[in-house]
Amino acid sequence: MKKHLFLLFYTLLLTSCDDGDVIVTSFDFSDQNVAYCSTVDNNETEVTNYIFYKINPDTNEAIAFRISTSDPILTEPSGTNTYIYTLGSSSSTFVSYRIFNNPVTSDYFCSELPPTQPTVSKEYKSAEGTVTIVTQGDYDDNDGIDAEFEMTLLGETDYDGDGIPNYYDFDDDGDNIPTINEGVAFNEDGSIDIEGSLDTDGDEIPDFLDPDDDGDGVLTINEDKDRDLNPSNDQTVDGVPDYLNDTETTDYEINEYRLHSFALDNITLTINLTNLVFVNEDGSETIRQQELYFGELNAGSETTTVKPEFLN
Repeated sequence: MKKHLFLLFYTLLLTSCDDGDVIVTSFDFSDQNVAYCSTVDNNETEVTNYIFYKINPDTNEAIAFRISTSDPILTEPSGTNTYIYTLGSSSSTFVSYRIFNNPVTSDYFCSELPPTQPTVSKEYKSAEGTVTIVTQGDYDDNDGIDAEFEMTLLGETDYDGDGIPNYYDFDDDGDNIPTINEGVAFNEDGSIDIEGSLDTDGDEIPDFLDPDDDGDGVLTINEDKDRDLNPSNDQTVDGVPDYLNDTETTDYEINEYRLHSFALDNITLTINLTNLVFVNEDGSETIRQQELYFGELNAGSETTTVKPEFLN
């Protein structure tokens, strides 16, 4: 069953406006902050319902748009791409511009129960238009290495080939031992000191890039006796994990990676509305905006957890 937020906003969208001769005078939200609410459809967990809105408290106006999408607009930078959504009055993506009889707050858009106040004096709903969203942010895999120094490791952008680039892969060599626990050393400028990093088997490949840390011919990922995807807690000899003990060579044939979590920090969404056509309820009035800069949303940080595909 869908969460209340979707039902609330859809109900509000269909609410009849109060009668009254209200003239649109400002349509100015340039000084207002962007805010948002989101919910997930329990029956379709890949799709998130978002409501982005701005409120002008001086004029009791608000503009809001709703999109339902599986795009990772809050968890993945758009890069050279732009998230684009077509607006309409009857689709699941629309813009509503409203004038209220009294001040309106975020509760109006984000409450689970429909508010009775304030009431809508006048409303214009999008008949046409486009929303574009550009997402920016900084990935952090919490492995202690700055992303700029982790882009390529020994010439590879995805060193272990698990589909997660090094700069947000918390286990760069895919051995189920987090990079931060494999003795990475650093130079004064924060770059990686390859030669100074821990190299248990002395093969000139540091442990954080070596899939067989002790050089015993059994991959570290497979020296996991209890099969909990954590080789570091398996010790046949007290005090020495099997993956660092070259005399322990049992291969447990593990064919699975640990769950990977990474964060996108300093998230900023830049939102623009273009070629807008707003129509009032009875179709007698139209507002046209060729371009309306909706603003920037500073959304903080979002954490994503994924299961890398095992291809070995």
